Amino acid sequence: MQVGSKEWMENFQEAVNTDQELNVIGKYCVTDLLLQIGAKEYIVQIKQGKLTNFFEKGALDGWSFAIRGSLEAWEKFTQQIPPPMFHELFAAVFQGNLQLEGNLKELYANLRYMIRFLDVTREVKNKLVKGV
Repeated sequence: MQVGSKEWMENFQEAVNTDQELNVIGKYCVTDLLLQIGAKEYIVQIKQGKLTNFFEKGALDGWSFAIRGSLEAWEKFTQQIPPPMFHELFAAVFQGNLQLEGNLKELYANLRYMIRFLDVTREVKNKLVKGV
């Protein structure tokens, strides 16, 4: 299954919504963000720490902040043991592998949640690879 495919996003949604840590630290997290994985752009809606909805971005769809990256960058980022500079959001951003845009105050206000949210991408991929 390709990182960023609809099926992958559905599994990611389930993993986020069942993650105990995100349930606790996301209590006050409410945002609509743009998650770009290669050519795919998804609006991801988060309410009280739950990924309530995601859909492919349309021309008039709004978002608060964006996390963008090439398919290759996301494939590296989601490895169980990612290569250097793909292990964490800001390491990937500082090296130009991922990009942030938009209202970054909202990202920073929910930073602990967003760091764990992105860590869950590794769990999704590895569950699928291992067939667990």
